[in-house]
Amino acid sequence: MTFKKSLVKFFVTLALALSLMVTQSVLAFMPAGGLWVIDSENNGQSGRGFQIEVENEVLVFTYFGYRLDGSGTFYLAAGPVTNNIFSATLTEYQGGNALGAAYSPAHASGSPGKVTISFSSGKHGTMTLPGESPQSISKFGFGYPNGPDGLLGKWMFSEILSGVPNAIVRSLSVKLGTSSSYGNGIVATAAGDFGCEFGTVGTLAGMVVCADVPQTTYSDTYVFKFSGDRGVGIGFYVMSSGANSPAYELHALRIATKTGRETGINDGTSTSLQAMARAKTGSSSADISLKQQDDKLQASSAVESVKAADGIQLQLWAAEIRAVLMAQ
Repeated sequence: MTFKKSLVKFFVTLALALSLMVTQSVLAFMPAGGLWVIDSENNGQSGRGFQIEVENEVLVFTYFGYRLDGSGTFYLAAGPVTNNIFSATLTEYQGGNALGAAYSPAHASGSPGKVTISFSSGKHGTMTLPGESPQSISKFGFGYPNGPDGLLGKWMFSEILSGVPNAIVRSLSVKLGTSSSYGNGIVATAAGDFGCEFGTVGTLAGMVVCADVPQTTYSDTYVFKFSGDRGVGIGFYVMSSGANSPAYELHALRIATKTGRETGINDGTSTSLQAMARAKTGSSSADISLKQQDDKLQASSAVESVKAADGIQLQLWAAEIRAVLMAQ
């Protein structure tokens, strides 16, 4: 099927699709752990930076920078994240171990004040440091660029349909060298039956859209944000009626890099801890059976989970990805 024919077919069914989609505020979030940066200082020349780690809704903030005399300093703050806001006292520590020296315990030496961060998403927010105006901050990605190279690898997509989990594995190994109107480069499986792209245009910029190819009954479309090897978003599938299902919760996990190196923390010393799940590589009969059950539950539902504008862009974007892959 040509690209033009695929888009024409899509427009015929577009009206049926607008009852579904996703608002970016549907899911709660926690800030992504790792290196963060003040957006206006993202040139590596300020010499200061900070790191955020979050576990069980508790955030630990570490800051390295300089005093007015040019000497280095280190601050630590910790506390809960409540309503997407973190606020805690910065404490400076001095007198600890020097490299190669004998043990010397550090001690708290005072505080310059509080740090407050208001997170607008898991990767963005606004930070206020003592004596400074609020500044925009972002998660600093250094290993996976926002584009086709950052999507390569083996991914496990976990869908939660009517409370029932279902996992599908896809290996994104091929860069097509082609972009849709909404992103910066499509990547696909070797079989060309699944493709993804990072968005750069419109309200879904910064998100990833993936689609089964071709679009048939029970085929999926995913949209999610990711940081490192983890992503969260929503998915939907084509019901037997031809309409799209209500959005379901989606979790994406990159389980291997493009070279095949596993991303998990298991060191392989105990077989009882090894990942032995027989994850599916395609739409197996079990996957289809689960969607058939969910289909019956949703048949009379008119759930709307996305703004119409986002829904239109998502549908058009997914259609272009499918069309490009089918034209290969």
